[in-house]
Amino acid sequence: MTQKTKTEQQEITEFLKFANDMADGARKIALQFYRKPKKQWTKPDSTFVTEADLRIEEFTIQMIKERYPKHGYFGEEYGDTSTDELLKWCIDPIDGTQPFVYGLPTFGILIALIFNSRPIVGIIDSPVMGERWCGAYGFPTTWQGQVCSAKQNQALKDSVVFATSIDMFEEHERATFNHLSSLAKYRRFGADCYAYGLLASGYIDIVMEADMKPYDMMALVPVVEGADGVISDWSGNPLTLNSGRQVLATANLKLHEECLEAIQSN
Repeated sequence: MTQKTKTEQQEITEFLKFANDMADGARKIALQFYRKPKKQWTKPDSTFVTEADLRIEEFTIQMIKERYPKHGYFGEEYGDTSTDELLKWCIDPIDGTQPFVYGLPTFGILIALIFNSRPIVGIIDSPVMGERWCGAYGFPTTWQGQVCSAKQNQALKDSVVFATSIDMFEEHERATFNHLSSLAKYRRFGADCYAYGLLASGYIDIVMEADMKPYDMMALVPVVEGADGVISDWSGNPLTLNSGRQVLATANLKLHEECLEAIQSN
C-alpha cells in the first residue's frame, strides 16, 4: 500500500464520519416532523415538499459550509450551489416525501460525496426504523456498523424485483420493466431507498427504477457496490452526476448481466 493510498483512505474515512454526523442530525429533524402536523406544499412537478425537507437541507448546507467551505453542494430543494468543485455533496433530505407525508416508515435520508462526478461516499439512513447503511470507495458496506453483503448466487428466475412505483416508468420503460419482472419470481413496490439497503444486506435481489435524479441515486452507489452488488443505468453504464433517469441495482454481476440482457432484448 502506498502512502498516497493510505492518505486517500484516511480522507475517505474522515468524509464518512462527517456524513454520519450529518445523518445523525438529519434523522433527528425528520423524526421531529414525522406523523406530526407540518407545512407541506406541492411543487410544479406535483411532488411534495415539506418543512422537514427544507430544514434538513438547510442543516446539511450549514454543516458543509462550516467544515468543508470549498466543497460543492447539490440538494433536491436548493439545487446545485456550485460549479467547478471537484468534491461535491449530494443530498436528498427526504427520499420518499410522499410516504413521509402519509406516515409510512420507508422514507430515508440520502447523503453522498461526489469526486469528479462519481460517488465515493454514500449513506442510506432510515430514521423511523433506526437503520443506516454506509458505503465508501475501497471499504465494505456496513449496516448498523456491521459488514453486510448482497446475495452472490441469485439467478433472475429466482429473484424478486423491487421498484418504488409502477407510475415512475414512462410507457416504453414500463414495458421493459414488465418484461424483466416477468422473468423473475416476484415483484413488489413501495420500498423507496430502503430497497437498496435491503439489497446490500442480502434480503432482496433487484431494484429497477426510472424517473431518478442525481440526489436520488448517488448515495446508493457506494452502498450497493461496497456490498458486492452491482448498480448502473439500464445500459450498464456507471452512475454519475450526469446519468439519466434509469437505475438498475442487482445482487451480483451474473444477475446484473441477465437483467441487462433482458432489458436489451425488449
